[in-house]
Amino acid sequence: MRLAKLVTTLLFFTMISCDPEGRKKCDWVLEPEPDQKERVQWGYIPVCARNRATMKQDCRLQASLQFAKDAHNKKFRYTDMKVASPALPRTITDIKFCDK
Repeated sequence: MRLAKLVTTLLFFTMISCDPEGRKKCDWVLEPEPDQKERVQWGYIPVCARNRATMKQDCRLQASLQFAKDAHNKKFRYTDMKVASPALPRTITDIKFCDK
């Protein structure tokens, strides 16, 4: 009985600690999304955070043109992306890029 509880507990913690969407891996890039240009505020461009390894993306984002240019072709962890507000579209304020 104790062994079953131990195995169940270990299995539970293993399941909640995994990262199936790859949010903690340095596989994310920021790309412009011109189809969404009507949805962003003036002075910003629509962008998507994409992970080509897991085929996940978040296109509910906007960034300044200069920030998007500076982020071009730089990989980051989705968890290291900072946004200004939870309202849509969410404004990216900072990203800690990977040094790979």
